[in-house]
Amino acid sequence: MANRHMARESALETLYAWGTAEQDGGMIPDLIASRLQHEERADQDENYFREMVYGVTDHVDDLDTIIKTAVRGRSLRSVAQIEINVIRMAVWEMQNRLEIPYKVIINEALELTRAYAGEPPRGFINGVLDNLAKQLRPEEVKKK
Repeated sequence: MANRHMARESALETLYAWGTAEQDGGMIPDLIASRLQHEERADQDENYFREMVYGVTDHVDDLDTIIKTAVRGRSLRSVAQIEINVIRMAVWEMQNRLEIPYKVIINEALELTRAYAGEPPRGFINGVLDNLAKQLRPEEVKKK
């Protein structure tokens, strides 16, 4: 079975490279190709990886507008690239992958944060994603 966690790792690395390069959309195909060449990710869900990268990059302004509603008292520019991309990926999943429970999406986001940004930002990201889950998945959140 194709591994979505690996796909999320590749997506995060790709989005980080894209974000640090002034969000140049023309470089996305090369970044994706580069990530797909990594042997340690041979089992990743390649379709999910591509879908997530394009889903985030094609809708980054819409995602950021949603995220701003939950990042109170802080400019998105002050949020580190890794952190903002973890949040964007999770919001994209909450909006587009309704078959994945929001708690799984948040857990995956926190695992990526731990692996790529360390422990300190996890509380911030967890709070933001909890708030956004209430907006994006109100019925599911009520059922918990």
